[in-house]
Amino acid sequence: MKKAMALAALFAAGAFAETWSGTISDDACGAKHAAATPADQRCAASCIKMGGKAVLVVGEKVYGIENQSAVKGHEGQKVTVNGTLNGENIHIDSVK
Repeated sequence: MKKAMALAALFAAGAFAETWSGTISDDACGAKHAAATPADQRCAASCIKMGGKAVLVVGEKVYGIENQSAVKGHEGQKVTVNGTLNGENIHIDSVK
């Protein structure tokens, strides 16, 4: 019975997952890196390495990322993420 309840809770939590396509940028530059050029990738990676926070830019909207490690290696790149929206922040489950 406990396994069934845990499994049901897992599926219920997954029911709220959403998908966004955009660019991983840094909180200082935000939408300036939406084009994901090689220069954008270098700048975003540098800013994040120096302590900036990774953000997801979708159109003109900039979302904070709750679990920063989920986007490591995707700085300045166009991505599709699956996750859960919490106010203005996304908890990312997967990145493609």
